[in-house]
Amino acid sequence: MNQSIKAIIVFLVIIWGSYFLSFLFPLQQFGLIPRSISGLPGIVFAPFLHGSLSHLIGNSISFTIFALVLALLEGNKMFSKMVLMLLIGGALTWLMGRSAIHIGASGLIFSLFAYLLFAGWFSKKIKYIVVSIGLIFFYSGMIFGVLPSTPGISWEGHLFGFIAGVIVAKIYHKNKVTKK
Repeated sequence: MNQSIKAIIVFLVIIWGSYFLSFLFPLQQFGLIPRSISGLPGIVFAPFLHGSLSHLIGNSISFTIFALVLALLEGNKMFSKMVLMLLIGGALTWLMGRSAIHIGASGLIFSLFAYLLFAGWFSKKIKYIVVSIGLIFFYSGMIFGVLPSTPGISWEGHLFGFIAGVIVAKIYHKNKVTKK
């Protein structure tokens, strides 16, 4: 658990540091640009870049909540799962997103949301089911974030992040058939 908390804090320090550095350097250029060789690094860097203080604060709060829940459930295994979600969601956005510079941690946040939501379904373990039910109760409105709505918001990052979370939950929590 201790390593998980450190990973969460490091992520938050990097996104906040990147935000303030972006006043001095054009860091937005490292965002994810679909189907562009120069946009490939954005698969990794985009979650650390934010366009405004409100964008950063909103993502920091959501990320912290979902990452802490994941840390409680997964312990030190959470980091590898988050990296896999980030890579899958970023790669899907790079392959199928609209031509724009996609930035922000919301794709990763939607991955965490979907992972926590579907881990209960796939694992059939009570602790995951309780978390899934809690998410449905408190955060069900998030699902609308995967639909095109507000110009300038990467709904594709949200959608492909969500899909990445479902994929990673399925990989790690597929039902195992036991022999009698």
